[in-house]
Amino acid sequence: MSVNLPESLATFDTEYCADSLEFYPFNDTQRFLVGTYQLLKDGNAQANQEELTSSDATRVGRIYVCDAIDTDGGMRIIERQRIETSAIFDIKWSYNNVDGKHLAGVACADGSLAIYSANNQSDAEFLSPVCTNIASSMCCSLDWSNRRVSTSTPRVVTSYSDGQLQLLQLSESSLTEVCQWQGHDLEAWIAAFDYWTPDIVYSGGDDARLKGWDTRIGPHPVFNSRRHQAGVCSIQSNFHREHILATGSYDEHVFVWDTRNMRMPVQEYNVGGGVWRLKWHPNDATQLLVGAMYNGFHVLDVGEKVACSASFMDHTSIAYGADWCQSQKPDSEDMLVGTCSFYDHVVHVWRNPKT
Repeated sequence: MSVNLPESLATFDTEYCADSLEFYPFNDTQRFLVGTYQLLKDGNAQANQEELTSSDATRVGRIYVCDAIDTDGGMRIIERQRIETSAIFDIKWSYNNVDGKHLAGVACADGSLAIYSANNQSDAEFLSPVCTNIASSMCCSLDWSNRRVSTSTPRVVTSYSDGQLQLLQLSESSLTEVCQWQGHDLEAWIAAFDYWTPDIVYSGGDDARLKGWDTRIGPHPVFNSRRHQAGVCSIQSNFHREHILATGSYDEHVFVWDTRNMRMPVQEYNVGGGVWRLKWHPNDATQLLVGAMYNGFHVLDVGEKVACSASFMDHTSIAYGADWCQSQKPDSEDMLVGTCSFYDHVVHVWRNPKT
């Protein structure tokens, strides 16, 4: 398979280091959120981020609300809103309404999981806070249980820098802890639901362990895999096909699993960089978007064999945040993709050609 090399359609400077990007999944729009992470020393946000250490700096962040606007000559990105926060590790939308609201969760370095609500009647005040849960260590990731089934009381799973995992329930604009347990010996970089069986949670940590948990039976893993050779930092259940799970690691490998047998992956692919983000295509069960840290962004075709169908290599720093736009132009089969990178603090939007 030949590898497409898409061109950038537009860029946006986030000022702070960018590490998370999520398209708004409602209302046929090209709106997206960007999360940032900056070390601030002596009030100076311009200090060299690659030389600073977290021990001598404050972690700050910012949420951007942006629109990718089609123009006669291509595309431009317009900032609509910015919200000052603690440094952000992760942002994820609830893909189903919750009591008629469109909600996004934001995982922050101050230990907070913040829930925001979207207001489509205002660009400048599109996001407003709903509620917050605070933990004692950095909140590294979150996921929503309701990807496939709508509910007024979805659950949210979070992971923390001290290896803890937490299961929360959202009800009447309030978060309540269901349970919390020690999942990993080092940083728990990622936690994710099995979207087909949301009682099952998967987690990955800097201890190179991929674990599965049945939240109905207590804090004992149903499997504890050592197949990855370095920290496990990305997981996503395939919401089109039951029993299909993708995981990624600093070992540069993407593994595809049949969750009925977690002894070994059914497929694997080396993307040449640590796998920080994995996103299944909104409509195609075989397309997987990969943020490969020091080796750009890639689209994998997960068929009988795994092959790379597209690579976007315009970023000059660590490739972290990535997402597919849920809105598709009626005259095009190409999907809009947004990606962001860290030290160069830039967002690119580009189109993934239909293979």
